[in-house]
Amino acid sequence: MNEVDKKLAADLQGGKEHQPPPCPHGRHYTVQSGDTMYLIAQRFGICLEELIAANPQVKDPNLIYPGQVLCIPRAKPVPDKGPCPLGFSYTVKPGDTLHSIASMFGVSVEQLLAANPQIKDPHCISPGQQICIPVKVPKKHHCHCFCLHPTHHCTAGMGMGMYNADNRELMVFTRGLPAPEHFGMDRMVMMAGCDNWDEFETAEMRPVTPEIMTCHHRMHFSSNDPVILIAPVRRFPLAFGPVLLVAVVRF
Repeated sequence: MNEVDKKLAADLQGGKEHQPPPCPHGRHYTVQSGDTMYLIAQRFGICLEELIAANPQVKDPNLIYPGQVLCIPRAKPVPDKGPCPLGFSYTVKPGDTLHSIASMFGVSVEQLLAANPQIKDPHCISPGQQICIPVKVPKKHHCHCFCLHPTHHCTAGMGMGMYNADNRELMVFTRGLPAPEHFGMDRMVMMAGCDNWDEFETAEMRPVTPEIMTCHHRMHFSSNDPVILIAPVRRFPLAFGPVLLVAVVRF
């Protein structure tokens, strides 16, 4: 004990903060040089809040002195962490907080609390306690592949596509379609709409090779079963030619 600590301890001699507090369910501890309430709580495996509550004679928890006698409450039994079917168990270490544990495993404090209903006070966890760390379940993407069927206007045509229902992205490939000029049109388009065609969208097909065309389009309306049509079109004046390929994407 240095001279300053000795003087502070002497000044407290006989004061209320130096008197042993009642501690019916715990034990007494004499503060040593360099101690803090936080370090003492960690040493005995209890929460800082529990230590402060057991020592109401300490008016300022940030100011304790060597020679003071504190009540160390008995550590509460660690509650059962309960089942953890969608995660794994983690044993709390000295210095851990829910925030630091959440940051360590890339989850939020709210997710930790939801997975650990036995934790009543988020500011009070104890070393040795086991808590459930929820595992992020990857989002299941709803992608649907489909084939485009030829009509009698283009019996040699074929096509295939993929529809991502999560973000309504549509990708289509076609092969063996005649040039739109064959029908007196100037371009080939994909039309996507609902069964009743109350609303539909068009996107131009782009040539990849002389035989293959493709179209990538994000639909702005939502439809559980979009209908896909491939047809030639003339822009001026606007006119649609015969349907060459058709598909219905069933979910």
